[in-house]
Amino acid sequence: MKPGYIITGIVTACLAGMSPAAYSQDVNPTVEVSRAYRAGHVTADKPLMDMEVPDSVMRFDIDVDYTVNAAPYRGAYEFRPYILDVRPEKAENDARTFFLRLGAGYSLHPVADFVYSPKLKSGNFSVSLYGTHRSYFGKYRTISLGNPSGGRQPLSWDRSTKGKYSGYDSYTSAGVSGRADWKTGCFSFDLGYTGNARKDTLMTRGFDAFRADFRVASRNPADRYFLYDIRLSYLYGEDKVRTSGPAYLTEHDFSLYATLGPVFSRESRAVVDIAAEVSDYGSWLSSGSGRFSLTPRYVLDRGRWYLDLGVEVSVLLGSDVTAWSLPGLALPTWQVNPVRMHTSRGQYVYPDIEIGFDAVKNYLNIYFKADGGDSINRYSEILGRNGTFSLLSAHSQYGLPLMDNTSERVNARLGFRGNIGSRFTYDLNGGHAIYRNFLADAMVVVSPGIFGPDAGRTGAGMPISVSPALMPAVSYAGCRFWYIDFSMGWHSEDVTADARFTYLDSDMLRRMRTGFAPAPFTADADIVYNWKKRIYAGLHCNAALARTGYVCDLYAAVPESGTTEHVMVKQSDSPVRIPGYVDLGISVEYRFNRKASFWLYGGNLLDMTIQRSPLYCESGIHFTAGITVSL
Repeated sequence: MKPGYIITGIVTACLAGMSPAAYSQDVNPTVEVSRAYRAGHVTADKPLMDMEVPDSVMRFDIDVDYTVNAAPYRGAYEFRPYILDVRPEKAENDARTFFLRLGAGYSLHPVADFVYSPKLKSGNFSVSLYGTHRSYFGKYRTISLGNPSGGRQPLSWDRSTKGKYSGYDSYTSAGVSGRADWKTGCFSFDLGYTGNARKDTLMTRGFDAFRADFRVASRNPADRYFLYDIRLSYLYGEDKVRTSGPAYLTEHDFSLYATLGPVFSRESRAVVDIAAEVSDYGSWLSSGSGRFSLTPRYVLDRGRWYLDLGVEVSVLLGSDVTAWSLPGLALPTWQVNPVRMHTSRGQYVYPDIEIGFDAVKNYLNIYFKADGGDSINRYSEILGRNGTFSLLSAHSQYGLPLMDNTSERVNARLGFRGNIGSRFTYDLNGGHAIYRNFLADAMVVVSPGIFGPDAGRTGAGMPISVSPALMPAVSYAGCRFWYIDFSMGWHSEDVTADARFTYLDSDMLRRMRTGFAPAPFTADADIVYNWKKRIYAGLHCNAALARTGYVCDLYAAVPESGTTEHVMVKQSDSPVRIPGYVDLGISVEYRFNRKASFWLYGGNLLDMTIQRSPLYCESGIHFTAGITVSL
């Protein structure tokens, strides 16, 4: 599945803490442990699965390498369960079937990964049990917002008056996956649980989800055959958000993705991609949404040319209008306005084209891509992107719907990729993207008298202090992006280095009412040196320039009687700036033997206030240590 309605100018995931592979072993590499939203901008593809040649279809002996240090935990909004480096090559005879990694540190960042793939008598069936956990428990830093001209933004809010505050943010996933093969096809499944819990001074959240994925695909070695690749998914989620009383939002997601069509030869095929998505949110919101698309494509891979020519026809369903009904929050009747969600409609027809040419065979490829598509922005996906956003921001009087559709009208880019000496690889591309209702981070200022003691007279009342409270939210805006993305890597026996730099220019700030544009420049770099494959030392850096946007201010006029008579909304008079940052880290791993190792990771060594998710910053310098066992 290609989840791509967000533009790549922001590289939110860092490989920091990554050291090279720990050990080789035979396990099922197709375990999908998380449906959490993968935030990538611009170069993210449309919300369709990578069909036709999935890992689960190709049956081979593999060598799987686990990184000793995954990216340091930065909140469930961008969680990576564990990073796998899978290469289709013959594994050693004593391949492992058990993998365990445990770690913790100061401040507390518990780390746990577990995979068990028992050897079965039948060579045509495999099964894996897996589990993973990432979390942060400790202090969060006070956030000071600035303005582009310098100085602090004059915004006072609940947390800033208290200094540092304690909280936690955790992600847990576990499940079982399996695969069965026969002569011309393959069936795979993944059944599991995903949990996302968070607590801060304003909110306690617990999102629990159970998911089931089933897939059947052809793997015919013949030159001519009928290709099929079908995936059916279901997710049930329940978000427990505690204000003055428990509130439960339920989510039912159904998804069907398929690729069907004849393969004429090893060089050409004509297929159609089918996608159907439906989400329902029960009585809490009394709403639902859906998307259906067909994408006929012709693919030709001959000589130096690669052509993938298609067109997508997409239809969005549902127009959600529901009364504001948050359990535990009873507003006066004059304040209860309908919440309009999923009202944006796409353009129905989108390009889906990729053209590649090997200017220097095996060394330099020139390519052009133009595509687009719709996304219904499911609640679980938004929560996976930013688990801190407040449900209160969905009130229509904020002008910020909780959920709305995104349409990537077109995303066209031209690029060059290749290698030098098979060790140095590079990919340089740039392009232009046009979005309708782009999903962005936002902030909402709630002034006293709205959800404080006055609201309590109507039967609710939230435990918010008398000072204004600044809450995370989401917003939507049409915008354009111009971007350049450069990735490079060096891989030798002793040194592994990877880096990515992204420049992004946008007109979002001029067109949106509230929200924050992506950072104009981001960078990621990882360099790991190994000494005799016994000691691994790494240097890691993730950086981003400041983000600029507007804050939506909801405030109330409270007369002497103490009752809230009316609510007004205004945009901040001047832009607000989320400061940039540089996250510098180091990693060290010592391998006792092929079965065990000890590792250490130190992050944010410059002790900067790193605000990847608006309004949330963990404490400064931190260290995590642990062990890895592979049997």
